[in-house]
Amino acid sequence: MELGNDWVFRADDPGAEVDDLYFLGELGVKLGLTPIFAINFGLTAESVLDPEPFKDRAFGDIGLYVDTLNLEAKLGAATLFAGKFGPAFGTAWDITPGVYGTEFAEDYELSEQIGFGATYEFDAGAAGKHTLGGHVFFVDTTFLSDSIFTRRGRVGIGDGGIGNTEKLNNFSITLDGTDLEALPGFSYNLGYRHLSAGVTETADEDGFVAGLAKETALASGMVLGLNGEIAYFSDAAGLAGDDALYTTVGLSVANGPWHGELAGTVRRLDFAGAGSTRDHLVQVSAGYGFENGIDISAGYAHVREADLDYDIIGLRLTKSFEFTSRK
Repeated sequence: MELGNDWVFRADDPGAEVDDLYFLGELGVKLGLTPIFAINFGLTAESVLDPEPFKDRAFGDIGLYVDTLNLEAKLGAATLFAGKFGPAFGTAWDITPGVYGTEFAEDYELSEQIGFGATYEFDAGAAGKHTLGGHVFFVDTTFLSDSIFTRRGRVGIGDGGIGNTEKLNNFSITLDGTDLEALPGFSYNLGYRHLSAGVTETADEDGFVAGLAKETALASGMVLGLNGEIAYFSDAAGLAGDDALYTTVGLSVANGPWHGELAGTVRRLDFAGAGSTRDHLVQVSAGYGFENGIDISAGYAHVREADLDYDIIGLRLTKSFEFTSRK
């Protein structure tokens, strides 16, 4: 659960200078049916519409929707699943530290897809544990793509967008690794994806991603975290001849309950025969985690997007709950 406030206090676009006080709640449930089969279920409550220009907002436009609903089968080192899920591709959109560290990388997160997936984990001993994954899918166009309370609208194939094909002609292949004896705290991820053109696109998109992360405990008791990821897309967003390159880096330092983060992303967009743009986001943040699991963080970000500059201050109060029920 998260309470947050984002204040765009300076912007080249005056309509973007708004203050947005919001709530975010996420629930993830794994319901065991047998020793092999389980159901994964996820709900999200959040503001499902963007703030209106020039208008501040307080807990507005909150909708509730199902982000995950699938059947999973665990067969030794292999896991199979079918239904609605978020196919693996990259990790910067999830692990980059800071109040705003994931903002640009979320552009290429895959979420709310319908299809099938499989992973296989193999233990290479001192060489670490590695997981190979494969997924085929398309954008959810069922009634689950809409939300209640505030409606975000049901997705239809006529809306277009890459991957919105209602066919299993989109896929991702990933390889992740960790627990290398020679590199304690080190992990990596590699991925490729192919998203087919929807009715509004002119080409299929191909994407490649590679990322590294390292967490180090220092003798002083401090914990240092580093991550970096590069993602490249040809015919980006389904536009023939357009390319996109994302470079994300993050640094975190924790000392007891105190923590601080520095992170940034550079996004270069090359347009077919029409030049290029270079967007960037740089953020700094700090926070304090209480023993009861509540964390309070504050951050500042400078964003340059489409040749416009924005400055943002944000506050976050988060709390996670974990519970298990067994017969």
